[in-house]
Amino acid sequence: MILLVIGYMLCVYFLLRNKHVLSPSNIVFASYFLYFVFPASLFYILEALSWQYVLPWGKINDWAALSNEAVLSYAYVFTLFFLITRLLELIIDRRHTSDIFFEYQVRPIGIALLAFVVLLGGIYFFQVTGGMDAWFSDYSKTYLEKKKGYGVLNFLLLMGANFLAFALGVHWRTKTRLNVPLVLLVLVVLVFCAYIQGIKSRIFYFLIFFSLPWLCTFKLTLIKASLIFAGFVLLFSFSMYFRSNGFYNTPEMLLEYFLNYFNTIFLHDMILRDMPPDFFLTFDFPFKKWMTFVGVPSEGYLHDISRWLTSIYFPSQWFDESATQQWPIETELYLNYGSYIFWFIPVLLCSLYICGLYYFRFRGGPVFLFIYVSELLLFLSMFRGSMFQWIALFNMGFYICIWAGRRLLFSRTRQLSSIPTT
Repeated sequence: MILLVIGYMLCVYFLLRNKHVLSPSNIVFASYFLYFVFPASLFYILEALSWQYVLPWGKINDWAALSNEAVLSYAYVFTLFFLITRLLELIIDRRHTSDIFFEYQVRPIGIALLAFVVLLGGIYFFQVTGGMDAWFSDYSKTYLEKKKGYGVLNFLLLMGANFLAFALGVHWRTKTRLNVPLVLLVLVVLVFCAYIQGIKSRIFYFLIFFSLPWLCTFKLTLIKASLIFAGFVLLFSFSMYFRSNGFYNTPEMLLEYFLNYFNTIFLHDMILRDMPPDFFLTFDFPFKKWMTFVGVPSEGYLHDISRWLTSIYFPSQWFDESATQQWPIETELYLNYGSYIFWFIPVLLCSLYICGLYYFRFRGGPVFLFIYVSELLLFLSMFRGSMFQWIALFNMGFYICIWAGRRLLFSRTRQLSSIPTT
């Protein structure tokens, strides 16, 4: 069954793929490739080689033991998301769009001011979460446990650093002579933010946003896709080595870690065994989080479906380490929209939203392109999380702020009518 679904997903993608790399349908496939096709294929390859596991805990996830319902639910949600987004993209892409980076360039003063604000915020965050002693003596513990109570500040730093990486990329592409002091300032801020916000994820995000001025018109081929995946594997391995304080120090250990990390389908299979389908069981979790800001308390694990399920199935991870396992979107659909036939409705609404942003990505200047890609990456994370997250409220606030200040951050140099289309 699993090999058939792998073949099905690959065939659907190769027959219908969008060559524009930053399209919603490509993100759908990327998610299912990472969390289904890749780990399942790796598992069966290792099985064929009679692999002797070297990690202390051995083989944790046995793909051959998965239920057919878990596998088919992945195939079903992949089909819904991919076909709906791809159909909408075909409609949207009928109209040619312009490369906005022929039209805009950054304002160095505005970007430098933003960089200083992010740097000061990062230094404050660094101090209140333990300072040099905590961060340098036990990085993993500090990163996981000391950020409680500073979620909004951490979010603002994340988004601010992402925007700085994007602005640096715009400057790099649109200027023949770089503003060296500005580039160095932004790089220092990004390195510092990557350290305090999680090297594994931040390096990936910074590279995406820095490369965005080129990626937005990048045409995807199979060779390019293979190179991107190879780069991702190398980057992931390096960051995991650093984050684990050197524990994953051999290729064999890192290879096995991939099987342990991309485990969402096994978590979903647990829910299928233990819980019946339900309606709106966790839908109100974001509202409970928002109510805490106006003085209505609630337990932290009731603000997110993965937190809640971690507190049930892996209580020590949540209550002792403030860490979570990440359940897939299939689990949220199963617990909130009952029968499989009703899953179509939230999938359609979500697809309409992200494809609406896809339509406007080149029609609102660099700031709107940043907003689109930020939401596109949130769309990617949604497949191992929740469709409706409490952080969305703060995302909207941040987007409004940078949109209001767009004239301080970018200047317009040419008109659309004089710009070549793609």
